[in-house]
Parts: sequence; structure tokens; C-alpha cells
Amino acid sequence: MRTPRRTNQESPPGTKLRRVKWTKDLAAVRRLFQDYRQWLAEHQGTTASARARGQRGLALIDTQIAELPGVYGPPRGEIVLAVAQQQLVACGALRELEPKIGEIKRIYVRADHRGPVFGPRLTQALLDRAWQLGYERVRVDTLPTMTAAIKFYQEMGFVPIPSYWPHPAPGALFFEYTLEKAKSRRRGA
Repeated sequence: MRTPRRTNQESPPGTKLRRVKWTKDLAAVRRLFQDYRQWLAEHQGTTASARARGQRGLALIDTQIAELPGVYGPPRGEIVLAVAQQQLVACGALRELEPKIGEIKRIYVRADHRGPVFGPRLTQALLDRAWQLGYERVRVDTLPTMTAAIKFYQEMGFVPIPSYWPHPAPGALFFEYTLEKAKSRRRGA
């Protein structure tokens, strides 16, 4: 497994990534998660069964929003934020899935800041944090319609794996990244 490719592209001028400050950022993180939830709700399937499964997925997100920081808080979780002109414009979250395995969730970029750079930058920051927290592997799921995400996950070294949870969206894709080899390379560098 190779180390994730770092992008030389920059986000829009003045955009910085930083870790969440829960006492300061909780309300803004809730808003970003709610925006993410709304985006998902608008992109549900058209069949009755797809809508029903989608509603179960939205209910899971509602619970996570209500419980923030919850699984995304210390000591095993993290949220990375993108800040542009003193406004939070994107987020990505990391949580413990099981011992030594983290999961990246809720990568979301506000519509007015979308482009090819944020997803990989947020993912790399979350992988770096997962390594610091001692995770050996990191998993992620995505929808088959999210072709840009699928592409950058694969370019970063994520490999397809079988489903690791009963995802409510039909055709969801699952990927994993092994951090142990990346750690070995960092030690040798």
C-alpha cells in the first residue's frame, strides 16, 4: 500500500484546515452536518424501498448531530474543518469503528466552495490524525454516484472491501486504507 499522494493544489486563497475546537465550533459543526444531511435527503432514491432505507440513514445522522461531539470527539475521534474568510466551509470526521480501525465520515463541502481539492485534503488530514491516534486501518463508505470521491479514494491508496455495515443506500461502496505501511515509511524517512 502506498502512502497517500499529497496534492500540490491549494484550496481557494485563504482557506485553511484545522482540527475542531469543540467549545467554539459545536454549533457550526452541527450546521455543516445538517447541511450534509439535507444534501443526502435531496439525493435519495426514487423507489419506496430506497426512500425507506434512506430515512433510516438520515435518522442515524440525526442521532449523531444530537449527540455531537459523540463518537467524533476525544479520545478516539476528530473533526477537521476547512475555514475560508473566517467561515467554516467544509468538514470531515473520524471515529473509532473498532479497536485499531477508524472510519472517515461526513466529508462535506458547502456548495459555494466545492471543487476537486477539498475532499482529498480533508481525507489526508483525517488519515494523518488516524495515524496519530494509533489506528492501523481506516475505512470509508460512499455512494456509487459520488464518482469524484471514489476516484480520489482510489488514487490515495484506498482499496475496495466488502460491506462492513448494513448501509441504507443500495449499491454503497466500501474502501479501506492501511496505515501501518505508511507509518513504516514515515519512520524510515
